[in-house]
Amino acid sequence: MRKLCIALCGGIVLSGCSSFSERHQASGNFKYLDQAPSHQYELPQGLTPLVSDKKFMIPEVSEQANKNLVGAKLDIRAPSLVMPVAPNSLNSRDSKQVEVVFESFLTQQAFRDELWNKVSQFVTQQGYGAAMTREGQQLTTRLIESDPYFKLIFGLEEEYQLTQQYQFKLTVDAQGHRAKVAVALVKHDEQGVEVELNQFAQRRYETRMMNKFLSHVYMQHNKNILDKRLQANVGVVTEMTFDENNNSVYKVNSPFELVWERLATALPKLGLVVDDRDKTANTYYTHFEGVDSGFWSSLFSSDESDIAPLKLEDDQKYQIVLKPSGSASLLSIIDGKGVLLSQQQITAMYPAFRSVLSKKDL
Repeated sequence: MRKLCIALCGGIVLSGCSSFSERHQASGNFKYLDQAPSHQYELPQGLTPLVSDKKFMIPEVSEQANKNLVGAKLDIRAPSLVMPVAPNSLNSRDSKQVEVVFESFLTQQAFRDELWNKVSQFVTQQGYGAAMTREGQQLTTRLIESDPYFKLIFGLEEEYQLTQQYQFKLTVDAQGHRAKVAVALVKHDEQGVEVELNQFAQRRYETRMMNKFLSHVYMQHNKNILDKRLQANVGVVTEMTFDENNNSVYKVNSPFELVWERLATALPKLGLVVDDRDKTANTYYTHFEGVDSGFWSSLFSSDESDIAPLKLEDDQKYQIVLKPSGSASLLSIIDGKGVLLSQQQITAMYPAFRSVLSKKDL
């Protein structure tokens, strides 16, 4: 980390030794632009010309090329690369536009809504404004003035003004498991004048915006994980109830995601050692090991001293099944034979489950 900071600071210092124009132009001068075109040699009559070697011939300029981009107007900086740092994101194989692929197991509509919210949240939080077209899954930013972050990354001088406008486009495949988010630069002004960019310069700016979006998604993902962990450390309220089949279960009055994460630390304290867990099946796979009486008594306060340890068979397998139920969660227990524990067993174990799940900072 220290070496990275030193290298970054050194790069910033060195970049300050040259102007913005010098940092994206070829070194040297542009006197070659003043040279008159060369003419083919005229050989005297009777002289046999040497065999021409076309190996080092410079190819002709394409008709689609902008012939005005020469000398100081030609940007020689290398194109940037898309960095798919966001969860479930991949590089796209399409080289014609700047885009990234996202994968998900959500339904098509849920996946589309999730990605649309990420794009709109990014544009809103960056203060870019937007003209949204929800039906076509396109979002166009307002005209964005270059900010200090932009100037630092691209080596812009303080007084240099850059104004741009971008368009985000979202496409979800028919199966709904893959989607593409593309970014296009639709307007580019320098010092108040619209400038025509070559494809490499345009792609560099589009890539920069895409990477900024992906970094935002990555940071929000980590923030959500941290928030869930903090919430999981807060005690939850548990009560006895019945499920739709009239089986005795525990009703935990907290959302499924919060309770699911909390069970990872709560179950071992009850003696249910976690062997595996499968969120797709909403199940923790455990086996029971009797808790030491000294640890058990220290787990509860003096007001809870009458709570008895769980009375289950050692080394027996148990499945802890958690199902969402509105804003709450229903917890049921299945033994090694695949049978739900009886009402008497659930009732006897209830004080221990209720007390452990209500603890803060397990």
